[in-house]
Parts: sequence; structure tokens; C-alpha cells
Amino acid sequence: MNHIIKTIIFFGLFFSLFNCTPNYIALQDAEQGLFLDRSKKVSVNTFFNRRMESELKSRIDRNWYIVNEDLDHVYFGQMKKENNITMINPFYRVDKASLDSIFPGYRSIEGKFIKAKIFQSFVKPIIEERLNTLCPQSQQIDYKKRDYKLTKNGIESEVKFVGKCYEKRIFTAEIKATLNPKNLEIISEDIKIK
Repeated sequence: MNHIIKTIIFFGLFFSLFNCTPNYIALQDAEQGLFLDRSKKVSVNTFFNRRMESELKSRIDRNWYIVNEDLDHVYFGQMKKENNITMINPFYRVDKASLDSIFPGYRSIEGKFIKAKIFQSFVKPIIEERLNTLCPQSQQIDYKKRDYKLTKNGIESEVKFVGKCYEKRIFTAEIKATLNPKNLEIISEDIKIK
């Protein structure tokens, strides 16, 4: 009996020393506020970068979802189905005050909306002006760079792409734009076309 107690204490200390709590949780538990301590704390930039991974057409387990909020933290992760139970794995938390101050639109703004805003506001008009008139049937664009960062100035976007007509390069476009992190309104823009 004494040996069993010592073994339990040993493994309890071992797991607490090496922080072996699982980094996942059932969606239902997260929504009810249970076991939130299983989440791993991350920075606001990590939260933003994960949300940028969301796509318009995507499998459910590719996007990042906010699953709970309390006074101090926002909890988020990816959903995965395991034995008919929806799990959040990995499971993270971010400081709510920091998130509110630098990214006030975090609840509704995902990467797919930022990418769509940049495309609709900048890429599409360039394509219509430069490519549709030259070759309406065989055109393509090759993205060379798509970079999105959350800074104190807003959501800074840098997009470079090549417009081609029948495989021949017609132009290279470089777009630098800053979007408001609350509503995605354009704060500043710089477009260069060569």
C-alpha cells in the first residue's frame, strides 16, 4: 500500500514537472468553460497568424475557431473529429486585453476575409485593367509573395504577382496596403506596376 502511494506521488510530480497536460479538449467542454487550463498560452501575433490560415473553401479541420472567451483570455484551436466527438486540437489561449488593443476585429476577421479584401480592392482591378483587354481567354496570375502582418499600424499586407498572357509575362505588380484591424477599411496603399 505504501509503495502504491509513493508511485502515485512520483508520477504526479513527474507529470507536473514536465507539464504533460494534454493540449486538446472536447469542443463541448471548451464551450462550457471546462478544462480551459489545458490550453497553451500564445502571443497575439500567433493568434493572428493562425487565423490567417483560414480559407474560403476549406475542410473543417484546416480553419482556426474561437471556442470560448472569458474576462482574461480568448481560447481557440482547430476542430478535429475523433470517435464522433469534435475535439479542439491544438488548443490555445491568448490574452484578451492585448488582443482587443491591437486586433479589435478578431471575432469576425479571418484570413479569408483579409485575402478577399486585398483581392477585390487591388488585384482584381489590376487584372481587369491590364489583362482582360489584352487576352480575355488565356490569362493567369502567379503570386510571388503574399504576406500579412499584424502591427501597431494595422494589418500590413504585401502582395506581389505576375500577370501573364499566353504564358508570356505582361507585368509585375507589387501591392502594399495597410488595413484597419477593426473593420478592414483601407488605411494606406502603395501600388507599383512594371
